[in-house]
Amino acid sequence: MSDERPPLSASQLAAHLGDRLPSPEDLPPGGAALADAIRDLIAAAVVSDIDDADKLEVAAEARRLTDRLQARVREPVIALTRHPSGWVDNLTQAGSGWWNPQSLRMRFEPLALPDPDAEPVPVEVVATCTLTDAHGGPPARAHGGVVMTLLDEALGVAATAAGAAGLTAGLTVRFRAGTPLGVPLELRARYVRSDGRKRFAVGELFADGVLTAEAEGVFIAPR
Repeated sequence: MSDERPPLSASQLAAHLGDRLPSPEDLPPGGAALADAIRDLIAAAVVSDIDDADKLEVAAEARRLTDRLQARVREPVIALTRHPSGWVDNLTQAGSGWWNPQSLRMRFEPLALPDPDAEPVPVEVVATCTLTDAHGGPPARAHGGVVMTLLDEALGVAATAAGAAGLTAGLTVRFRAGTPLGVPLELRARYVRSDGRKRFAVGELFADGVLTAEAEGVFIAPR
């Protein structure tokens, strides 16, 4: 039996797989198309006011499609892709994975993989996202947990882009205003410092230029 421990993070798994990771151009289109269609289905289900009989019919059809998808599953579930810049995207993670219909439609500006032998350098990352009624909490506003997910994802990406990747150990979020649904949102996040294995990052969420939430995250580098 091998004593080799499995990777603890997507970054470790990417390093282990090396050149075996596909580029985004080599990915089959079905994964992202399926995830986008299911996201739209979820959003439609939340707001739909069709007759109950029609809802039951759609539910039965959805069950049939679920059975079809479960006929063959991927092992391991996690899937990664490496950009020409070296940056690695986790396609299946819940923050912004292209193949995960439960992820948020976050789109980051182009990112590059930092020099693994260099000291972490602060880098600001920028992402955009538009939330739907499926992400709602108060009327016409996002659920606080969704806002926290957006910020956690942006801060984690900022730490990774700076060369200080880690696993989330703590997230402090201050809500400044309600985050609206159906409008473009902008996230900005930066790595700020390290203390041993701890990495610290901060970030903000804006809607039409108005600050709606800000956060500080602590990330722990895997051993």
